[in-house]
Amino acid sequence: MNKHQLCAALLAAALAAGSVPAAFAVDGAAAVTSSAADSIASGRLADLDTLLQTLESKHPNLYTQHTKAEFDAKRAEIEQNLATMSDFDFAIALSELVALVGDSHTGVNIGVFAETLHFLPLNLSSMAEGLVITGLPAAYQDYLGGVLTAVNGIPMDQLEERLSPMLGSDNAAYLHRQFYGTFYVYEILQHYGITDQPEDIRLTVRTADGTRDMVVDAIDSTALQAVEVVRLEQDAVPATAADSSQIYFMKPLDARTLYIQYNSCQQDPTLSMEDFAEQVRQSIEQNGYDRVIVDLRNNGGGSDGVIMPLYYLLAEKHEQDGVALYTLIGDSTFSSALINAVEFKAAGATLVGTPTGGSVDHFGEVSSFTLPNSGLAVQYSNNFFDLGSMLDAAKPYGTESLLPDIEAPQTLADYLAGKDTAVETILARTDDAGQPQTALTRAALATALGRDYAAQTGQGIQTQQPPFADVSVFHYAAPYIGWAQAAGLLYGDSNEVFAPDRAVTRAELAAVLTRYAALCGKELTAKPAAPTDADAIAAWARDAACQLADAGVLPLENGKFQPSQTVSRTDFDAILANFTAALT
Repeated sequence: MNKHQLCAALLAAALAAGSVPAAFAVDGAAAVTSSAADSIASGRLADLDTLLQTLESKHPNLYTQHTKAEFDAKRAEIEQNLATMSDFDFAIALSELVALVGDSHTGVNIGVFAETLHFLPLNLSSMAEGLVITGLPAAYQDYLGGVLTAVNGIPMDQLEERLSPMLGSDNAAYLHRQFYGTFYVYEILQHYGITDQPEDIRLTVRTADGTRDMVVDAIDSTALQAVEVVRLEQDAVPATAADSSQIYFMKPLDARTLYIQYNSCQQDPTLSMEDFAEQVRQSIEQNGYDRVIVDLRNNGGGSDGVIMPLYYLLAEKHEQDGVALYTLIGDSTFSSALINAVEFKAAGATLVGTPTGGSVDHFGEVSSFTLPNSGLAVQYSNNFFDLGSMLDAAKPYGTESLLPDIEAPQTLADYLAGKDTAVETILARTDDAGQPQTALTRAALATALGRDYAAQTGQGIQTQQPPFADVSVFHYAAPYIGWAQAAGLLYGDSNEVFAPDRAVTRAELAAVLTRYAALCGKELTAKPAAPTDADAIAAWARDAACQLADAGVLPLENGKFQPSQTVSRTDFDAILANFTAALT
């Protein structure tokens, strides 16, 4: 990290939408005439009216965390000082008002006045040990790798409590993330009484040599660019280090493990998610990987549906082939990425890392507006997502972080060694692969035929959500079951029950393959055989069974068709090949 990277990191944290819900003009309130004061108060009152009226009309439930009376009391407090407070104080007041919503997606943006801010010149990373200093001016090199424990004698937990009124969030993990991305802005520290001047700010740091203080000055972005910066050296960069230049990519970590990093819930314009999922499938099957890691730790959201082709593939590989499935989460896992993490947990993935910044049940789907006087941009949620009503994996939670099954925060020792603690925790596991399914299930049959049909026709199948209570939209085969049901290939046991995990019998397979031939516009030329157990074959499958037996697709054994015998997945591969060869 050079001096420009340090500045960029500080500014990026300060400007992150939603992470610092305020915009600041840092000039103190100058002496003004009575008429000017009236004008200032009038403009700010207009901002207050616009803010509350818009949020009341647009937000799904503005008063879910605090009552309207509490909002009104905060508004009255702001109104008392409209003419005398600085632009900075007004922005803080608005941020505190909006923070009462308790919605991580709703806040006021700091970006308008970023160039006027002053920063403590250091970079921090949240690790198991606390807030570790990973970058700072060269003059303070001895403090690299130390843990920041206090600012001007105020312990970090108390400092977080002081700043929390302006940090809108719906869970503790996101609140803490906002705090460590915010507190080093000098104007915020000044507002909350942590310091009264930008010079000689005392930072208490715990190092290997003991706890000691370093004294720094807060400087503006221009001065920050001139600082000679040193960074905490690593032995190597982990193979799983965040790569913001790529939306998604995969790489092998060892002979067993395929790693996938998914950094934003959006399509890569150069590689569709459908094509990427196919690449992943081929890589798993050609290289024999029996463990897959999906990394969502750096994903702040977007559209939760983008990942579904990859999700369906990995859920299938986990359920049908016994591939161990892991999902990495952390305090930057937010919004749609949080939804994806819950979906992977529902598919049987083991969650590893730290609690998510996003809440399981949460407000989202963001819109924005601008306040007429200050020009501050405000974003707000349009909907509430009750994941607990959709997924069993979400039911233990409410408006709170999704918790890892295995907690593995990054440690300083691993950081210095160039290791990713959460990934190393997974790689150390040796007995996590499951047993592949041996029987061909109804879900697997629908999936295999859907893929074969897509390959035969050269186009994607037309999918729809199947109308069965036992087939969730998140079931790996849901698109194919919907297609197979709509195409008349597979029916449910009833209008409500499809039984996706039930093994397919030879009689059922015969009937389905005959229907599939008709769907493809082809037919079998073989004459029906006469199995000795024909009377044991249900009437709806008898003709199909006899014809497929004579064609050698489902051959007789000692003259018997054995209609109730189940089909193995291995046998089905040969059956489908023979079936394709027998069609005309």
